[in-house]
Amino acid sequence: MSFKQLNKNGQNEPWPVRKHILCIGGANIDRKIMIKGTFQLHTSNPSSTRQQSCGGVARNVAENLGRLRQWVSLLTAVGDDAEGEFVVEQSNRYIHVVPLQVKGEPSTGVYTALLDEQGEMIVATAEMEIYDQIRASAILDNAPLITSSGLVLLDTNFSASVLASTIRLCHEHQVPLVVSSVSASKMRKLPRNLNGVEWLVCNVVEAEAYLGLKITDDQQMLEAAQVFHKLGVKHVVLTGGADSVLFASQGGTHGQIPVQPVQGIVDVTGAGDAFIAGMMYGIIQGYPMEQICQFGISCAVLTLQTDRTVSDMLSSNTLRSKFNELYGRYAQNFVVYKGVYFKKKDT
Repeated sequence: MSFKQLNKNGQNEPWPVRKHILCIGGANIDRKIMIKGTFQLHTSNPSSTRQQSCGGVARNVAENLGRLRQWVSLLTAVGDDAEGEFVVEQSNRYIHVVPLQVKGEPSTGVYTALLDEQGEMIVATAEMEIYDQIRASAILDNAPLITSSGLVLLDTNFSASVLASTIRLCHEHQVPLVVSSVSASKMRKLPRNLNGVEWLVCNVVEAEAYLGLKITDDQQMLEAAQVFHKLGVKHVVLTGGADSVLFASQGGTHGQIPVQPVQGIVDVTGAGDAFIAGMMYGIIQGYPMEQICQFGISCAVLTLQTDRTVSDMLSSNTLRSKFNELYGRYAQNFVVYKGVYFKKKDT
């Protein structure tokens, strides 16, 4: 399997395929607080507060894709406040924002993460009431934007009715749709009919919350993916903690990619969103499943090695460089036998 070659532009970066990508979902203010020393409950902890930045799953994915020279729009909800203006102004540097502005209360969403000295999350809070104010009619009002897109991302920040309407609209118009679960509680808002979801990306805990299953090993991960297939999802990507990524399609093709320990982790915030953006980059370029997931892992690693929610070093060149570092000049060679990917032995 050869690595796809692309023409290059004047900056010696590959020209990626540019189909319109639409991201639908959360855009908010991110605030990070880093604890100094060992975190202790029920008492004061010394800390340092980092500068606020833009966040939100859909918004973060969109900015990552914008930095990868993709043509991206973001359909989101912001308040009539300074935070909303900040989110739109900052995001418009890389993407086209279509804000569904909510007057009065509630305000623009705010996500606050408490981190330890290694950058690992201790706990996070999310003030996201604004998304409950958006009705399905707002999605239908923007139907032309959705149906004209080459690829759509939907996170689960909006209400169940908005999620169902968006999935149904993409299904009716055959628009490829990627769904990001966001969290276990928000995953439960997805409808039971998932026809129209081409790619579903979630972790084991989120899959358990939606399916009502206990997943304790690789075989149960695959069985969970097969249940999602029966509900209508074409391709499932399940992350099993920090050490592996499982992918499976309705046709029976499936495989698992180990994730090597990442050196120099600075901050985990935004890594999951970068993973989805890297995947979507691979999808829009037409790569096979294992390369799509490898691009996702590569993009996530770049984010883990910075204190930014979206790496300001991300570009087509840096992503491909990290891909080459992790997987070689060519993608790991796989052969398919009875619908299962097997890595070729080195010769």
